[in-house]
Amino acid sequence: MNNYLPKLPSLLIFLLLCRIMAAAQDAGGTDSMRLRYSTQHPADTVAPLPGVLYLVKFNKSVPVLKLSPYGLLKVLSNNCFILSAVPSDPHLKKNMVYADIANCNWKASDNLVTSITLLPATDSIAVQVSFKDSLTAMTMARISNYRKDYHTAVVKLAVADWPAFICQEQIHFADQVRKARIEMIVNTANPYVNRINVAQQLFPDFNGKSIAVSVKEDRFDTTDIDLAGRIIYNPDASNTVTSHASTMATIIAGAGNTGALGLGAAPAAGISSSDFNKSLLPDTSTYYRNYNITIQNHSYGTAIENYYGVEAVAYDQQIASADTIVHVFSAGNIGTQAPASGAYQNLVYANLSGNFKQAKNVIVTGGTDADGRFISLASHGPAYDGRIKPEISAFGQDGTSGASAAVSGVVTMVQDAWRQQHFSAMPSALLKAILLNSAKRPFGTMPDYKIGFGSLHAAHALQTLQDKRYIVGAATNNNTTTTDITIPANTQLVKITLCWNDPAAAANAPKALINDLDLRVTGTDGQTYLPWVLNPYPNADSLAAAAKRGVDTLNNVEQVTIDNPSAGIAHIAVQGKQLSGRQSWYIAYEFVPKQTFVWQQPTTNTLLTANTDVNFYWETTYTGNGDVSYSLDSGRTWSTIISGLPVTAEHLAWFTPAVFSKAMLKFQLPDTAFISPAFGISPMININVGFNCSDSVLLSWSAVTNASAYQLYTMGKTALQPYQQVRDTFIILAKSRLNSTYFAVSPIHIAGWEGQRGYTLDFTKQGVSCYVRALVADRTSDNFVQLTLSLATEYQLQSIAWQRYNGKTWETLQTIPTNGGLLYYYTDQQTWEGIMYYRVKLTTTDGRIIYSDVSMVQLNISGNILLFPNPVVSTLGIMDPQVRARQVVITDMSGRVRIRATITNTLEGISVAELPAGTYTCVIYYNGSRIFSRKFVKQ
Repeated sequence: MNNYLPKLPSLLIFLLLCRIMAAAQDAGGTDSMRLRYSTQHPADTVAPLPGVLYLVKFNKSVPVLKLSPYGLLKVLSNNCFILSAVPSDPHLKKNMVYADIANCNWKASDNLVTSITLLPATDSIAVQVSFKDSLTAMTMARISNYRKDYHTAVVKLAVADWPAFICQEQIHFADQVRKARIEMIVNTANPYVNRINVAQQLFPDFNGKSIAVSVKEDRFDTTDIDLAGRIIYNPDASNTVTSHASTMATIIAGAGNTGALGLGAAPAAGISSSDFNKSLLPDTSTYYRNYNITIQNHSYGTAIENYYGVEAVAYDQQIASADTIVHVFSAGNIGTQAPASGAYQNLVYANLSGNFKQAKNVIVTGGTDADGRFISLASHGPAYDGRIKPEISAFGQDGTSGASAAVSGVVTMVQDAWRQQHFSAMPSALLKAILLNSAKRPFGTMPDYKIGFGSLHAAHALQTLQDKRYIVGAATNNNTTTTDITIPANTQLVKITLCWNDPAAAANAPKALINDLDLRVTGTDGQTYLPWVLNPYPNADSLAAAAKRGVDTLNNVEQVTIDNPSAGIAHIAVQGKQLSGRQSWYIAYEFVPKQTFVWQQPTTNTLLTANTDVNFYWETTYTGNGDVSYSLDSGRTWSTIISGLPVTAEHLAWFTPAVFSKAMLKFQLPDTAFISPAFGISPMININVGFNCSDSVLLSWSAVTNASAYQLYTMGKTALQPYQQVRDTFIILAKSRLNSTYFAVSPIHIAGWEGQRGYTLDFTKQGVSCYVRALVADRTSDNFVQLTLSLATEYQLQSIAWQRYNGKTWETLQTIPTNGGLLYYYTDQQTWEGIMYYRVKLTTTDGRIIYSDVSMVQLNISGNILLFPNPVVSTLGIMDPQVRARQVVITDMSGRVRIRATITNTLEGISVAELPAGTYTCVIYYNGSRIFSRKFVKQ
């Protein structure tokens, strides 16, 4: 060890040099903060100058509250701030690296400042600004978009003019002009996780029929039968139709006409579209007023934006003013990213996608899995100033888009319930209080920065409203309002949530809260309980720490819980502090009883699909392990599903048996058992089109064991309606008597109850004409023509004649009787170079003659592209003698593009496994010109 002692002085000298170099670098103004936000570098001991702002950097993180006495204007990072005065506190001064005179760039977003520093002075840039009164006297910029209602505009200016422009007193804040992007395309929904199914069963009348909802993004499919008859057309909607927008609209308000996954939370609500490409600001008051919009869903985002920007101000302003409009946002799907600036720089927290989600009065929705657990994909809080975000979470296995839509759907149900009870629009802060208070969390857990106040619970929200477990009040400065609630016996938990719509703060404000209310609850034990408060300090351990009771000075939502309270009177006190005026507030409360077990799925009238994966849910205050079993004979015998399952799991996946039967579940604990209501297990049968002739159509389906009949449905104005009940597995419909081309079918059990309805189809779009599904002509390798006939049915069909056009007439090549199959082949060996035309002539048992469409093939002896096999099951082969890059486009019979691909090899395969059965056209392009086109049949 002593061998290293001679080297110690050299090491100390090296470390000292490093420190001197680092200090010199700071003094030289080369760090990024100085480059962007500093104008001069005075000594740290400089006396405060009137009207001068300072860029102050510390050598470690500093709590924001400690800087409030020095006029905190902006948090640039956890150790760098814009202040009105240089800190005089000895501890702060000790840790201060420098205190420069700041330039005006602090009035802009970090992303905008960074982009401007990279642009040459000769360039121009478009920015979005928030202004004081008006822009009539603006210099150095040209206004391209002006919103007087929110004191904001988009302007274009020269980069060289930026320093003078941003320093104008009338400019409060400037930001980039950003374009939103959808969070994620969602392909599944689960109404059971958030108890939407329970709410629909318990409160069937609250289906959204008195409410209009807006989906702000691109346009949803206005031809979707799940939205039929309820679309509110808007001339300002986007011209682009997307599946994402259609999915959001369906989760919110789908009628379930296409199938079970097409049923939304509020299937009777009106649904409108608003274009997010035009502006990220709220729509005009005219839009909401003219179309009676009281809910708007926003399943989109931008980048991480940790500041109170123009959009956040506008949404807070609109909600506080209108009082009855609810905006629901997805938190975002960038939960694994860290912000590059702000108080939470470089921490995997505070990664909400868009500053509009920093608003106080909106509802931001996080994402959970089927067990209600946070998913890492989901963006989460805190907000830029430490507030709780998201406020609530919902099922969003594939992202928070669907979670937001689920919350919007439940908001629609609650608004509808209020309107039916009170004949007026519901205050948005009351709705928010009810939604957050009724959210579900495991017993003993508190709000956090990942799932907010808990997981959405539709049934509890509506029950809160139904039981009138809410309080309405108002506060004035330094006054306290008190009210009492009676806690019943055997209560495990009482939960009380206070919410108010806070006035908008100024853009770029370091703290958003304006009116501060304090909630206190005195329990039946005489103890005072304060709200749960999270630690907003910019440190991963602090942000992950459990909430503690304390005085909340950040949020406009406060929640108090009391575990295992005694029965009696609890006193609620709301105190107004630092109010800008009279402030309305709303409280919701809930009592969770002890010793409860409630099946949430299945419930009465639940229908599960046979032979498929399903999920069961329950809620309980019991603990311990038990066995779950099912019975198909009214409880006489039981079959075990799983043993030793913790009852607190509250969730179980099961693969249903292939039966058509009533069933029950039982959760057996050591000393008690809980049996579910009887529910149905049913096969889901789908319709096939046998023929689609000019005067009639044949629909058929598979037989179901234990079915005595089948109920046929057809589309009405807004929903499927019973059409006819039949005992056969097919029906021939006269087209003259039909009002719709959409049909679905369900089995009727021999005991009289109805089973699962199958998917709805449009019989005109199944690729079936009069008996013929497709006739395909293909050139073989020896230049013969292989004909493939695919029939939809052989019902009353007697013979098939293969015919070829010889240039003058149609000649019959061969006539064969039908043989019970649906596929027939014929090879024409008498071919010639050029285009050949074929058809089939069908003869029925009653003498009717039916011709197929004409199929053509071009014979090119010098070489041609081959498409095989045809019909195809999963992979379509393409062979081309030439090596070249080609574009493949596969369309269905309606002309809609289903697959696009680029191929380069002489032999390639394209997967068509996901395509529904039917006839398709494959077109191949080379250098922009079509070189090949052929129909094929997908089985």
